[in-house]
Amino acid sequence: MRWLKFLAIVSLWMFFFGFVAFVHLWISLLKLPNRWEIISRLNYSFTFLLRTILNLKVSLDGDPGQIPASGTVIISNHLSYVDGFVLNSIFPAVFVSKKEVKKWPIIGFWATLCGTIFINRQKKNQVGSLIVEMSKKLKQANIILFPEGRATNGERMLPFQTAPLAAPLRNRSTIIPITLRYKCLDDVPLSKDNRDLIYCYDEMDFVPHFWKLLSLRQIEVVVTVRREIDCSRYPDNSASRKQLALDCYNRVLGSVVEHPRQYSSASARDDEIR
Repeated sequence: MRWLKFLAIVSLWMFFFGFVAFVHLWISLLKLPNRWEIISRLNYSFTFLLRTILNLKVSLDGDPGQIPASGTVIISNHLSYVDGFVLNSIFPAVFVSKKEVKKWPIIGFWATLCGTIFINRQKKNQVGSLIVEMSKKLKQANIILFPEGRATNGERMLPFQTAPLAAPLRNRSTIIPITLRYKCLDDVPLSKDNRDLIYCYDEMDFVPHFWKLLSLRQIEVVVTVRREIDCSRYPDNSASRKQLALDCYNRVLGSVVEHPRQYSSASARDDEIR
């Protein structure tokens, strides 16, 4: 089963790699203005099929509503690279990622084709260029952002970095906070004993971790959609950016009182969101 999944994923990736490259060429030749909206839809299609191969059973707690094609930032806690598969299979979007990913063989080029925005978290003087690139992408697509900056083991959530939130603040965007919770692996409730089969954090190597992940028959994850945050309520300055980061943190953490929500299958909402 593991090898079948691996071959299916490689075949899927090779097809989309060539197709996305062709679509970029087609967009350039026709001079279409909505490049990143189109690419974000392809990202959604790819991750939805990837989610199916990995048998990720996603339950939505809450209703994200009718997401616009652009201008929305989806933020979430960060536990694993699988988080991206889950969120992008629900929300058509492009990603914000650490700059090191751009240098990874093959994966870096693939991420660039998919519209990923690379951020150098060590150089705060590059915030201006980050705002410009994120603002440009927000005019055509939605963005998925993990404000913690790195994945954790789930025992606590790291403080949210303020720099990536400058763009949605400047553009008066809507932010949709998400809380991810992995519930069961192969019908066994998640615990400290098995969490590292899905969580990938600190110095864990991607390749051996992904190979172990392929051995799982089913992964259950709950995606809790929190109340949206309207950035137009915040002045565009440094103090407001810090306040926005704190408000986003509390919303994802669930420390803000929410209205009761009902569980529903994510697959039932795919057509509406698409």
